[in-house]
Amino acid sequence: MTKQIDDLSRHYRYELVHGDHADFIAYQRNQGDGVWHTYSTWMIPRPNGE
Repeated sequence: MTKQIDDLSRHYRYELVHGDHADFIAYQRNQGDGVWHTYSTWMIPRPNGE
């Protein structure tokens, strides 16, 4: 599941991506061609047992 959580300037956004064992935040930029390019990704590990 992917959820856009910020699109203030329409040139960049952060997406929250839920995985089975961790969540990820991706920083993406739109270069004007309508395609979002991922420049950086951060992993948020879940505690054991969740």
